[in-house]
Amino acid sequence: MIDRVINKIAFGLGMAMIYSLLFLWIGYVNGMETVETKTLITYLVTANVIGLIFSFASFIFEKEEWSILKQTMIHFIVLLGTFLPTAIWIGWVPNRFGPIFVCIGSFTVIYFIIWFVMTLYWKRKIEKLNHQLR
Repeated sequence: MIDRVINKIAFGLGMAMIYSLLFLWIGYVNGMETVETKTLITYLVTANVIGLIFSFASFIFEKEEWSILKQTMIHFIVLLGTFLPTAIWIGWVPNRFGPIFVCIGSFTVIYFIIWFVMTLYWKRKIEKLNHQLR
């Protein structure tokens, strides 16, 4: 169990740093040449906290007594319920209806694309294992 928790921590922090660097690069390419140290640290810490929460939320899919629909909906609610308020608070998403609506829509589309791809991946993996057992 400790190994899995350490893996979740490493994965969450790693993904947060990759996304942080990606968005910093996008900002730089679009003319943002400097960032205040305090702002940068705040954004990086926030991104890492979100990365950890997102990573630990995957434990939801280990609740075998729950249906895949229930797991997916709870996971989605936890992620969006964590990301959206944090993104508004930190200033990544303006606290207005339009940007919030776009954020929720984008988050939902991206979430379900990833969910669909992962579902196909695991379905194929299970089929392959079942085929090997025959």
